Amino acid sequence: MKKILLDENKNYYKANLHCHSTYSDGKMSVSELKEHYMRAGYSVIAFSDHEHIVDNSSLSDENFLAITAAEVAIKEAENSTTRRNLVMKVCHLNLLSRDPHNTLLPVYSSVYDHFINENVTDKLNLSGIDYKREYSGKGISELIKTANEAGFLVTYNHPRWSLETAQEYMGYKGLFAVEVYNHGCAVDGMYEYDINVYDDILRGGERVACVMTDDNHKPEDTLGGYTVINSDKLDYESIIRALEEHNFYCSQAPVIHSLYVEDGYAFITFSGGVYATMSTDTRKCMKIENTSGEVRFTAKFPIFEGVKYIRFDVVDGQGRRANTNAYFTDSFN
Repeated sequence: MKKILLDENKNYYKANLHCHSTYSDGKMSVSELKEHYMRAGYSVIAFSDHEHIVDNSSLSDENFLAITAAEVAIKEAENSTTRRNLVMKVCHLNLLSRDPHNTLLPVYSSVYDHFINENVTDKLNLSGIDYKREYSGKGISELIKTANEAGFLVTYNHPRWSLETAQEYMGYKGLFAVEVYNHGCAVDGMYEYDINVYDDILRGGERVACVMTDDNHKPEDTLGGYTVINSDKLDYESIIRALEEHNFYCSQAPVIHSLYVEDGYAFITFSGGVYATMSTDTRKCMKIENTSGEVRFTAKFPIFEGVKYIRFDVVDGQGRRANTNAYFTDSFN
């Protein structure tokens, strides 16, 4: 029986799911960001400005979709800042709304509202909320649960920049996805690609996805990491459904055309990569090189007996990667 995981008969939409504008600490307006990214072939931006939500759906059209979003922080010392306290651990989360017009941030905290600029205050919907954020596994899991129940998908952002270790992030429950590459951090020379946090959380039993993002604040840190969404249509409902169902991959450059499993094998077709690897929850793994000289190459991997999940990396000659999400083998039957 054939199970399609990434469908080449559907459309692929390039997305930046972590983006800052002049509504918080970004250097470009939302309209400038739309123009900048569309010139580079993007179709989707999640405008995730700090600590508040703005409905930017007026920017959406037949070729572009604005996702309603926000980034929130939970800090060890809530009255300190990461610029002054360089060893303070923090947890940053992106909240992606299932409803484009939902501008009520369910975990708004007045302690963190210094990121909100005057040019956006008339657009905010706070409704008296002042959520008490607690930096602990229990406290952050409760915040994620609150966001989920209010209609948001929650992404765990730049864990290495946040100085968090497994002691912290293995306690976070209910996440939608984990950032495995954050281009803003890479441009600043801090942390680049890291798949290990994602594997830790998968092996801990959470069925999460992975994304690459720009986390851009200025033009120089754009167009480096992106998510490619596999969907029939470019409308809000379809794109959110594709995200919820993990119908996407993420990349720094290589292209994945299709992925399916059939008769105990996985077949991944890609271009721009010199090899592909299959990883699992065990030590069983495999690497296949493209020695054919073909630009578009299909690698065939056996699905090892007893593994709980499989996921794939495609790597180009410069070390740039594309990652699939993890696919759990109990769904293949």
